[in-house]
Amino acid sequence: MKFLFKALDLLVASNIYVSFGVLILTWVSLDFRQISHPELLAFVFFSTVFIYNFIRLFRLQPMRVEGNSKRHEMILRNRDFLWFLCIISCLLACYFFTFIYESIWFYLFPFAVISLAYVLPVYKSQSGWLRLRDVPFIKIVLIALTWAFVTEGLPSILATTKMEFLPFFERFLFIFAITIPFDIRDLHFDHIRLKTIPQVFGVNKAKWLGISFLFIAELILFYRCFFLDDMDLWSLLAVYITYEISTFFVYKSHPKQKERFVTVGVEGMSILMGLIYLVFNY
Repeated sequence: MKFLFKALDLLVASNIYVSFGVLILTWVSLDFRQISHPELLAFVFFSTVFIYNFIRLFRLQPMRVEGNSKRHEMILRNRDFLWFLCIISCLLACYFFTFIYESIWFYLFPFAVISLAYVLPVYKSQSGWLRLRDVPFIKIVLIALTWAFVTEGLPSILATTKMEFLPFFERFLFIFAITIPFDIRDLHFDHIRLKTIPQVFGVNKAKWLGISFLFIAELILFYRCFFLDDMDLWSLLAVYITYEISTFFVYKSHPKQKERFVTVGVEGMSILMGLIYLVFNY
């Protein structure tokens, strides 16, 4: 059992776990539209592994200053392996990118720039060079926008040559809501200038904002199913159950919660949606 927990912690620290979640959400959105595109799924997976590890490794020194945690210790202890994984994932992402339809290249470029600018200094202020993640209030919005675009926007564009607003907004609300527990966890690590939602509004109001966003996502889900005939009942149930379980995780979040509650539990909501969808539809 101890070995399994260590293996799981390594999957989390190497960002393979979160990348698998991005892959699963993208697959669900493709399958909704009866599209098969394994090359896009491979690109999404390896590019996520690359960018998440690059962000972590680039911020290695700031992490030492922020404080100590099991997550930080695991990253520092395995940094050579993570750099190797980062480079290999970048090469594989570039390879699978060549198989993606040229029609979506235009849409990918700005989000690639955003992902790199998230960690690389891009703006010089009086206090020094700033990254996008240092801009107050914007961190969680960038994460939710990027995830929503990759996992829902790209499949939508492939199916209709344009991005459908309602599914995209629903996915944005879902990602935004399950990102709030991470900000709650990092409440004692994040610099006050970041002005994360828990820093500005407090933990309780941050949680209720996340719960409210999940409720709105559920309303959009029901509207899409019963009024737009956008999905079948089994697909609706798979997503709805995931939203309800996510609501529980958001509600139970607090700064002293165990690390795996967030890194495995909350992060696993994307994977859970795919598993329930698979059981209900296949």
